[in-house]
Amino acid sequence: MSPRPTGGGYRPALDGLRAVSVLTIMLFHVPYDWVTGGYWSVNVFFVVSGYLITGLLLKELDRWGSIDLVGFYARRAKRLLPALLLMLVVVSLAVPRIFGDQTPATIKGDGLAALFYVANWRMILTGQSYFEQFGTAVESPFKHAWTLGIEEQYYLIFPILMIVLFKAFGRGGRGKILAVMIALAGLSALVMALVYVPGGDPSRVYYGTDTRMQDILVGAALAVALSMVPRQRLAAFTAKRRTEIVVLGWVVAALTLFWFFFIPASGWVFYGGYLLFDSMFALLILSVELLPASSVARVISWRPLAWIGMLSYGLYLWHFPLFVVMTPEHLNISGVPLQIARFAATFLLATASYYLVENPIRKGALRRLGKRISAVVPLAAVAATAAVIALSVNGLRLAPAAQAGSNTVVSGEGDGKYSLLIVGDSVGFSLGYNFPKQVYPDVKPTATVDFGCGTAEQNVIVSGKRQPSEKGCDNVFMHWSDGVGSTKPKVVVWTLGPWEVFDHYVGDKNLAVGSPAYADYLLGRMEEGLQTMQKAAGAQKLPVVIPKVPCLGQPKYVVNGVNMATDRNDPQRAAAVNDILEKFAAKHPDQVHLADTSQLVCPTGKFTEKVNGVKLRDDGVHYTQAGAVAFWKWLMPQIAKWVPGTPAGKP
Repeated sequence: MSPRPTGGGYRPALDGLRAVSVLTIMLFHVPYDWVTGGYWSVNVFFVVSGYLITGLLLKELDRWGSIDLVGFYARRAKRLLPALLLMLVVVSLAVPRIFGDQTPATIKGDGLAALFYVANWRMILTGQSYFEQFGTAVESPFKHAWTLGIEEQYYLIFPILMIVLFKAFGRGGRGKILAVMIALAGLSALVMALVYVPGGDPSRVYYGTDTRMQDILVGAALAVALSMVPRQRLAAFTAKRRTEIVVLGWVVAALTLFWFFFIPASGWVFYGGYLLFDSMFALLILSVELLPASSVARVISWRPLAWIGMLSYGLYLWHFPLFVVMTPEHLNISGVPLQIARFAATFLLATASYYLVENPIRKGALRRLGKRISAVVPLAAVAATAAVIALSVNGLRLAPAAQAGSNTVVSGEGDGKYSLLIVGDSVGFSLGYNFPKQVYPDVKPTATVDFGCGTAEQNVIVSGKRQPSEKGCDNVFMHWSDGVGSTKPKVVVWTLGPWEVFDHYVGDKNLAVGSPAYADYLLGRMEEGLQTMQKAAGAQKLPVVIPKVPCLGQPKYVVNGVNMATDRNDPQRAAAVNDILEKFAAKHPDQVHLADTSQLVCPTGKFTEKVNGVKLRDDGVHYTQAGAVAFWKWLMPQIAKWVPGTPAGKP
């Protein structure tokens, strides 16, 4: 998220547009269901940035016939780096101290990638989805830095491209330069369409510099196009078409808000939808630039909005880390009070950053230190920040990163003789990762789980619509078999439910939860899973404990633009799956044992945020650290009844 550039004249309407966009992206990250298309706000920043930066470069070319690259890069660094460095240092020091061993293992790499403006490609390479969240690990507080990477990569390359184009076509060749901008934007949109996998996670095309450059190039094309029209002709056109320009502005403003709130990240938007939105929004910029005193421009230029837009860079930098840290669990508040606290803290830090750090440095505070010192300070600050990021998490046991379809093995520490294996999905991960070894020192727990993969094949139906099959979920039973073979467990705890409560499709058949067909299907899958593990165990019968599906209360779970929480939280679906578990246990009475988890997490029969004052599940599904401790203290005595020799644990 680039702040408004210096020079070129201040346009409050453009800051107003930034304000609406940054507030929308903050609401989207709350997250609120009613901000379905909040991710479009990023396009606004990209288009505005492309427009303003290109305008500045064109003025420099007109005046001097060249671009001072060193000066350009220095100005960008002076404007962007201070606030970024401050945020990176504070967050790198604070998050590991707040979350301890729950700190995501990606934080060091993510912080360094943000520092050197390559966060978007790191997100792609490490599989950190923008649209999905799995497991209980805290989200990376630097996840939002992907946008900074794209913009800085643009700042690095675009001035050089402009120099090359002006040398090739001359000052009178702006029509050709415009054609190049349009062609490159079209090429970027084409790459997005070709790389996007229908029905899959769109994060690759959402993060990619190659696929997102279309946004910035549309703004650049607008700047080039306007520079081609003489001022007198432009003024005459504006006077003649004043009414049409105003109407155009209001229409596009309304459409932009519609996009923000009602257009999810579904298939068609990746087949030219981004280019369509960018081109549409460019018309709104055109409207307020041609008529800065029009009704739509005056509304957007409203002083409080313009002020928020002035702070938009800092608001964007600080909001996501604060949202990660300021959780109901840490603040003991939720709902509207929590969001008020989050927004207030974000505005407080962004305001302090702007007036105490960014603005003074932009106005030359470093120059007072002398030329030599002021030249060394930025390099020293970057080096110091890198050191803080690299060293701040040392000594902590970090939560492993995970993505859909990835097999993760979490091995317990110590040399306990009683081997316990946890298999299943990300709920099993939360239980294995947070196993209370201090209570059960004689137990050596190992969790071999597949994030985003249920016992049922990952072909789910949500609200009557088939969802794409999740890649990487084909080998879950093989992973479980490997876990049994390598750990030789005394007992297996098999977690399932959050995925099995969905309807599934097998081939051309839709299987509804609660139907005999679905019961037969899931029983068959469980039988296959049990026999696979038993084969790895050898002749000795392997005891298996299955926690029943409790009440689920996930507030929001968006995958490919679809909120899956509604079906997941349906108590009738959980009851239907539990009936299947009862049948399965009855078929294997000497091997399979059920534990009624509702006794622990749903004593009232309904989902509640806290049980006896303790938040047991951080998102209504996965267990918190305290919740996992309570779970094992509740389950281990039951396992001891079924499996002789199970340690009783310390009081």
